[in-house]
Amino acid sequence: MSALTSGIKSAAREIGFEVVGMTSVEPMPRDLTALRAWCAEGFAGDMIYMTRRPELNASPRELVTWAGSIITLAINYYAAAPEFHHETRFGRVARYAWGRDYHDFVRLKLVDLGERIRSLVNDDGFQARGFVDAVPLLERAAAERAGLGFFGKNTNLLRPSAGSWFFLAELFVNLDLPSDGERVKVSCGTCTRCLTACPTAAFAGPYKLDSRRCISYLTIEHKGPIPRDLRQGVGEWLFGCDLCQDVCPFNRFAADTRWEELRPEYGKGPRIDLPGLLRISTDAEFRECFRGTALLRPKRRGLLRNAAVAAANIGCEAAVPLLATLIENDPEPLVRGHAMWALAKLDRRRGEFMADTVLKGDPDDFVRIEALGVLDNL
Repeated sequence: MSALTSGIKSAAREIGFEVVGMTSVEPMPRDLTALRAWCAEGFAGDMIYMTRRPELNASPRELVTWAGSIITLAINYYAAAPEFHHETRFGRVARYAWGRDYHDFVRLKLVDLGERIRSLVNDDGFQARGFVDAVPLLERAAAERAGLGFFGKNTNLLRPSAGSWFFLAELFVNLDLPSDGERVKVSCGTCTRCLTACPTAAFAGPYKLDSRRCISYLTIEHKGPIPRDLRQGVGEWLFGCDLCQDVCPFNRFAADTRWEELRPEYGKGPRIDLPGLLRISTDAEFRECFRGTALLRPKRRGLLRNAAVAAANIGCEAAVPLLATLIENDPEPLVRGHAMWALAKLDRRRGEFMADTVLKGDPDDFVRIEALGVLDNL
């Protein structure tokens, strides 16, 4: 290992990045083929940005034309917590969103790393550009090529000694650094726990995720109605899902994060009170409640949609009057429609009464369709 490479890795670890690897900006043809096939099957769902220019996602040099190398970095976000219990009122949050939104502070850490490398190379012409899950780049493919881990059957990047509870980030630099390019020679073997654990059958096969059926996609990325036939499978999940990681044998090696920003006490933690969430009546109130966390991502209408579904699935009777109020007064059809479905699941008679009212007065087609579904017992 060269003195520069050693210095870069030491600097990255001092900043807090547990794992550091280096790879080239050369194209990733194998991964491009896989991405094109995935898109062709429609597995991207509403994520049009994945299908617009697949070749760009697999061509780091086109993304940053002046770059010579990619420094790939992993951030452990695992935090141990008591076993989740919904207690007929709490919705469950995926572990990565328990603390602060990682985009905000990891980006600053990348700037810090860039400045430290600048001092190491002592060159005014040095350039660096950091990315945190916000550009057309196959991050896991780049990390695999840099030796950070291997692809699991659940499509996550797995580290044999640490599991999959990691965020990925990249720093593109105009340096020609030696690649760490030894791919990890470990695999999932015959294990299929992740595939069978998914309650919405989102895996079309090993290494093949149909996003349209994935709870994480449905509760975060998807902007429209959650398909009626998948709502029960969403279960108690309010934001994201960890099931395919929870059952992974490699995750028994997980250790608590050293990034205090990612710990539950710095955010909203593992669970959210559903009645309290359903009482949030404005976008401004919602933004204030969840400021600085990833829970802002689906916006108020998306998170209340999820809350209605979770409330019905866990038998949250305290949500009944709140759902009725949402059906009558909420400005968002997405919220009114899911509240209609959830109310009928929790209180059949009240749901049917509200469905009749909706059919007579609600102007939105989706909400009326949900009301008809209630009356048809769908």
